[in-house]
Amino acid sequence: MEQRLVCDTVKDLLPMYIDNMTSVASNESIEEHIKGCEGCRAVLEQMKQPLAAETAPDVKEFKRFLKKSKLSLLYWIMGAAAVIAIVTCFIVNLAVEGRLSWVYIVAAGIVTAYAPAYVFVVSGKRRFVKALAVLSVCTVVLVGTVQIVLYYLMNIGGLWFWRTGLPVALLWIAIVWLGVAANMLFHANAVLAMALIAFLSAPGNYLTHWLVGDFQRFGDKYGEIFFEDFGNLMAAAVLLLIGIVIQKRKVRKKQENGEQLF
Repeated sequence: MEQRLVCDTVKDLLPMYIDNMTSVASNESIEEHIKGCEGCRAVLEQMKQPLAAETAPDVKEFKRFLKKSKLSLLYWIMGAAAVIAIVTCFIVNLAVEGRLSWVYIVAAGIVTAYAPAYVFVVSGKRRFVKALAVLSVCTVVLVGTVQIVLYYLMNIGGLWFWRTGLPVALLWIAIVWLGVAANMLFHANAVLAMALIAFLSAPGNYLTHWLVGDFQRFGDKYGEIFFEDFGNLMAAAVLLLIGIVIQKRKVRKKQENGEQLF
């Protein structure tokens, strides 16, 4: 094959030429033709480039549909498990005591665990914030349910919801939300938010003991509270150091990529 090959023939032979499946004479003829033909040379360079696999729109839609189907199945399994647990407790409570009492606490606890997880999975943007909001509401409802069931249905204890139950629940909900708010406002990482929550847990722990009246009933509580707060502050310090390192790496990466920091 000493004669000059036409472009169509060369283009047909290029795939085999790239895979070294052509003869030496064919290789020489192809290379000679490519030197003088820009079109075939461009085709050869394009063939040598690594293929970038692109997902077809139909495939993307199918994957999205498959993911939603799996999540939907997960919702049904979680819901079925929750219903079975509540129905079982309903039967046992009714059979043992002849009336419904603690089953309401079980139901409220299951809803408190299930509802935030459901919201987190089905939500798009800000899923963690939405799930935390649902968890906050469910926590207050759970504490109120415990008070109603114990005092009014089981005749156990006194009325403590307004005096200690609700204030303590709102206190710790506020501490968690302060960490989340700091994360959102200052674009900090999750570890820094956890460090802030751990730091706020020290005064939160003190206020909790004060609200439940431990200082009036036990004179030696101060030492125990001190060690609890010391542990919280040590955890906050460790998380703060880790968070700072992560944040610096995050800022450095954005600067290298030319992205805006805030």
